[in-house]
Amino acid sequence: MRCLKAETVTMIRELVEKIGPIQITSTCGGRHARNSQHYRGNAIDFRPLATTPRKAAAVAKTLEAVGGVGSYANGLVHVDVGDREFAWFGTKRGNRRLAYNARGR
Repeated sequence: MRCLKAETVTMIRELVEKIGPIQITSTCGGRHARNSQHYRGNAIDFRPLATTPRKAAAVAKTLEAVGGVGSYANGLVHVDVGDREFAWFGTKRGNRRLAYNARGR
């Protein structure tokens, strides 16, 4: 968690206030897409523990700080505070469906 930017930590706190506890499965390390927000400390992947992934993603889309939201078929949700302004669902990059413009900056 030390690799995350302050904005990301603040976003996580706000998210947890809205949806309850989460299990963070990925931060800055690991294998991510090239130029991933994870590598910049702007993103996490998590599993919601008190609600469904669908509801967690829907709530994340309402948060001002969230720039992108994604969900995977395995129940994980991705949120970031980067400038990317979309949401997706899918298991592989090629199978993702763009679905939502998270904020209109």
